[in-house]
Parts: sequence; structure tokens; C-alpha cells
Amino acid sequence: MKKIDPIFVSALYYGINKGIVNIIGTGGQVLGRKTAKEMISFLKEEGVIREDMSDEDIRDLFVNVFGLSEDLNIEDRGEEVVFHVVKPTLRPFLERIMKEKIIPYICPFIYLLSEIYSQNKGYKLMFKNTAPEGEGIKLVFKKIKL
Repeated sequence: MKKIDPIFVSALYYGINKGIVNIIGTGGQVLGRKTAKEMISFLKEEGVIREDMSDEDIRDLFVNVFGLSEDLNIEDRGEEVVFHVVKPTLRPFLERIMKEKIIPYICPFIYLLSEIYSQNKGYKLMFKNTAPEGEGIKLVFKKIKL
């Protein structure tokens, strides 16, 4: 089976996010959340995800099914959740947006991962910050009670 080159996907995500920032600005947050919800609906209908996914199921989804990183570690710190993305496949995209200080409104890790993770937990996750971490990236989210 032929696979899509990660540099193309990085360019796609970069272009989408750059366009959103230039045209919509901070309204891109709403677009990011809505996009993630539509992606989740699509993936559920395709049988790729389900409601009651464990941390290990989510890790497997992002690492082995989507192929978005070599590993994904999830750390619940009480008031916040940290996703440690190890050797992300879309590293060129992530490096470019961090370098240019572009907020990634459409990103497989920001809204999609946080939406899937917080399903059925009684809280939502609000993006707080991101930081390089060795050969990966650390994504920090604040828990918001429903």
C-alpha cells in the first residue's frame, strides 16, 4: 500500500494553519474545535475510534494507526494533562509553527488528541502551551470541568 509522504502532510497542515491565522485570526480556535469534532465523527463512523478508549488505546491510535509519532506518553498531573509526543512524523510542521509562533488551530495533536482523550471524563482540555522536548514535543492542556 502506498503511503502519503509526511513532508506533504506537514506542508498541508502548515499551509492550512498559516491561512487561518492570516484570514481568521484567533477565530481559528472555533474552527479547530469544530474540525476535530467532525474528524472524530468521521473516524467513529469508519470504526477507527470509539467512545471508551483507554490511554493505551489512544497511544496505539496515534502511533500505530495514524503513524503520527514513534511514541506518545500521556501524563495526568491533576489540574492539567501533558502529552509527550516522541519523534513526531510531522516534525517539519511542528518546528515551523513553533519557529514562526503560529498557533496551530488545525493540528492532529492539539484538538483531535485532546477531544478523543477527554471524551467521557467529565472535563474538556484547553490548550495551554507547547515546548520542544528532546526529539519530540510536549503539549500541555489545562482541565476545564464541565
